[in-house]
Amino acid sequence: MLAPYEEAKQRLKKYFGEGYATYIMSSFIAGLLAAFLGLPFDNAKTKIQKMRAGADGKMPYKGFGDCLLKTMKNEGILGYWVGFPVFYMRVGIHAMTILLASDLLKHAIWGRK
Repeated sequence: MLAPYEEAKQRLKKYFGEGYATYIMSSFIAGLLAAFLGLPFDNAKTKIQKMRAGADGKMPYKGFGDCLLKTMKNEGILGYWVGFPVFYMRVGIHAMTILLASDLLKHAIWGRK
């Protein structure tokens, strides 16, 4: 989340200059990217945590990779991003808060840009 934030800041400064609007937009982009890239893995983790043995006693997934492959097969590519709005509210807002607080502290305490 740090690399996309810094990259977005550098690119947006060309259009909006140095300021809070640039920081807010950059943190939004970084949070969106963090949520987008993290959700497939979080969905697989959750499915593995919630799996129960079937009637035959076999578990539905053999491991993390198997879970990702079966998700693709059964739900399609969009199955990886089921629940994106809720996940963004958790991860994206967290990323925005942390990144903005970090920049505010840099400016207020250390006087860095």
